[in-house]
Amino acid sequence: MTTKGVSRRDFLRFAGGAAGVSLLAACVPTAPAPGGGTASDAPAAEPSTLWVLHKQDFHPEYNDFMRAHIVQFAESKGLMLDVNFTAGFQTGGDITMIAASVQAGDPPDVWIDNINPFQLNQLGVLQPLSDLQAEVSAMYGEPNPRPKAETLLDGEYVGVTLHCRSDGGWARSDIFEAAGIDVVALRTFDELREAAMAISDSAAEMWGWGMTVNRGGDGGYLVNRVLNGWGATWTDETGTKVTIDSPEAVAAVEWLVDTYTNPAWEAMLPPGILSWTDSSNNEAYLGSKVAYTQNAGTVYAKAVVDGNEVAPVTVYDPPKGGPAIQDFNGLGGMYLHLIQGAKAAQSGKELIMSFFEEDVLKAMYQSATAYAVPGYDAMWDWEEISSEPISLALKAVALDPTGWTGLSWPGPSTAQMGAVGTASLHTDMIANVINGQMTPAEAVTDAAEKSIAIFNEFGVAGT
Repeated sequence: MTTKGVSRRDFLRFAGGAAGVSLLAACVPTAPAPGGGTASDAPAAEPSTLWVLHKQDFHPEYNDFMRAHIVQFAESKGLMLDVNFTAGFQTGGDITMIAASVQAGDPPDVWIDNINPFQLNQLGVLQPLSDLQAEVSAMYGEPNPRPKAETLLDGEYVGVTLHCRSDGGWARSDIFEAAGIDVVALRTFDELREAAMAISDSAAEMWGWGMTVNRGGDGGYLVNRVLNGWGATWTDETGTKVTIDSPEAVAAVEWLVDTYTNPAWEAMLPPGILSWTDSSNNEAYLGSKVAYTQNAGTVYAKAVVDGNEVAPVTVYDPPKGGPAIQDFNGLGGMYLHLIQGAKAAQSGKELIMSFFEEDVLKAMYQSATAYAVPGYDAMWDWEEISSEPISLALKAVALDPTGWTGLSWPGPSTAQMGAVGTASLHTDMIANVINGQMTPAEAVTDAAEKSIAIFNEFGVAGT
């Protein structure tokens, strides 16, 4: 992958226009060196400006907490601060911009995001942080299985896990219970589809199935769960061989296409579901238009903070499986990265460690109830977690030793699989059939061939 260098000004122009807002916090100026020596007598000092990027999530209160902590840290250190959002629903553009800024010699110092660390590491964007992770682990234990797998690369941690991001199914217990259905007890998508039909009522504008297969994180999540549940995998356990061209994958694609095109299921699908973006299902669930969705825990956390009527009747549902595998789980993390070439590297490290003061972590969990959950085993007994039933319900999923990572599972998350995901080959595979361009078998073979080509670009045979 080649990138053209971009300046800080260009980066901020693109980020501010497409991914959030920018802020320059003018803080207390850095104090001069003590004593009467000249500037040449003092060791070279770091720049007095810290540049931080952080993910703009679908949760304003969480975003506000993160921004406020970063600003307060800079103020306490007497630093000037550039702090910017990156896209909440990234499509690879952020990776390209970060890599280009490193190449140009003007990178940000710290990036806080849940983006694929493997592709970033392959591009030489991330600095090792094993020393910081060791300090955090000494306080709270090892990271949960999936975050550890995603950040420990070639014996070095390239990111420090801040917390896990809740993910999975979210259901209106009142609606399912009224129909005599225990939705959490259902363990397959077949069962869920039947239940969604049973509780749908278009006249009341309540639909049972709030999940799309359109391009995006949520659409890709459903495709991954169905593929794996039907026994299909995109790659083998080594992460070097593309395995998606299989009868199991064809069957999974057929099931998904049937769900969205067969008139027998039409009554459970809200209007326009095939064009939904990553925020559409949040809006539909919070607006009491769908009774079930799969999403990060932002959807529930936002309901709690806003006092939305859906909050007290929402239950967490560990994600479903299929006829081959029912239970395979893992929660990804929010990761703190130090960028290669960071000009304020020491200040960046201090910012990273400042998040791990106990009062800061507890305030973070309170700002995003059941969205931000522990990335470490030692925190589950904290009142901020243990007093919230949905947070506790996520514990088994977070600590599942399978450490399900989505598209790359059961292999390691790799740069080449990160690129496959960025190219949206999994969701496009489904779209090619729904749009009538290919049969399921043709779409699976097409996705496999394109994946092998991507593997080849990373020097991996793929066959």
